[in-house]
Amino acid sequence: MIDIDPFLALFDHPSIILFPRKAMTSKSKGQVIVNSKEELLERIEEANATDCFLASHRPEDKQKGLLYLVFIDIDFKNNIERAKKIVDRILAFLKREYDIKKPYVQFSGFKGYHVIIPLTPIIVEPCLVSDFLRYLQIKLSKGYCDGQILGDIVRIIRLPNTYNSKAISHGFDGRVKIVQEWDGERFDPGLLWEEFKLNKLEEEIQKQKMKSFRLPYKPGAKIRSEIQELIKMAREGKNLTHRQRLAILFELINNGYGDEEILDIFKNLPDFDEKKTLYFIQHARKKGYKPFRAENIIKILNEG
Repeated sequence: MIDIDPFLALFDHPSIILFPRKAMTSKSKGQVIVNSKEELLERIEEANATDCFLASHRPEDKQKGLLYLVFIDIDFKNNIERAKKIVDRILAFLKREYDIKKPYVQFSGFKGYHVIIPLTPIIVEPCLVSDFLRYLQIKLSKGYCDGQILGDIVRIIRLPNTYNSKAISHGFDGRVKIVQEWDGERFDPGLLWEEFKLNKLEEEIQKQKMKSFRLPYKPGAKIRSEIQELIKMAREGKNLTHRQRLAILFELINNGYGDEEILDIFKNLPDFDEKKTLYFIQHARKKGYKPFRAENIIKILNEG
C-alpha cells in the first residue's frame, strides 16, 4: 500500500475540505474527481503508482478566494544538484525571514523538487486570489518558483511514493521521495496579504497617474497621434529605442515645450539620466532639428 498520509496531512485543518478533489493518474485519462482517500488509493493502485497527482485546492476554494497551500516547484533539467542547492537556499530563507522551520519537501522523481508551505487558511477577494498566490510563490521562493505554475490555484501535485514515468523512461528510478516532512506549523499569510494590497493600490495609483497625464497646453501645438502614443509609452516606463526618443524630442521642441516639460516625459524610462537627457534636449535645440516626416513616424512607432 502506497503511503500518502504525510502529504494528506497538509490538508488537515477544520476549514479545509479534502474530498471531493481533482486527481490524475497514468490510467485516468485526464483529471477526475475522487471522493475519498480510499478511492484515491484505488486509482493509485490501478495505475501501478505511476504519474499520480492530487490538486492543491478545489475549484470551490478558488471561487471563494480560499488559500491554504503555497506550492513551489523547483526544476533544473539535467542539473539536479543545482535544484537541490536552490531548495536549500529557499529553506534557509524561509526559516530566517518568515520563521517557517520545516515546510514539506519532496523530490519530484526526475529533475526537481516541490516545496509546499501550508498556510493558516485565508479568504481573499476571489478576483485577486490567483494574483495573491503568484505573489506568495514569488516572495516565498525568492523568485525561483517555476513560472509555469505561478498563480495556478487548482494545481495538481505529484503524490509521494509514486513514480514519475518521464524519469523511468530516462533510466532513473523515478520514485517521488519525501525529503522533509512538514512539522505541522502553518504560516500566517496575513501580513503578506496586507503588503500585497498596498502594492496593488500603488500600482492602481500609478495607472491612474498615467491615464490622467496630459501634455501642458500650448496654443497652436500639434502633437501627432503617433507621437502621443510614444509619449504614453515613455510615461509608462517602457524602454524606447533611440529614434523613438528623438521623435518625441523633436516634436515637442518644435511645438514650444520647455526643457522641464520634456524632462518630465522621459523621467520614467528605465535608464533615465537627468543630466544626459537635458544635454540632448539643449543640443537638439541648438541644432534646430525638425520633426520626423509623417512617412517615417509609423516605422519608428513600431520599432523595438
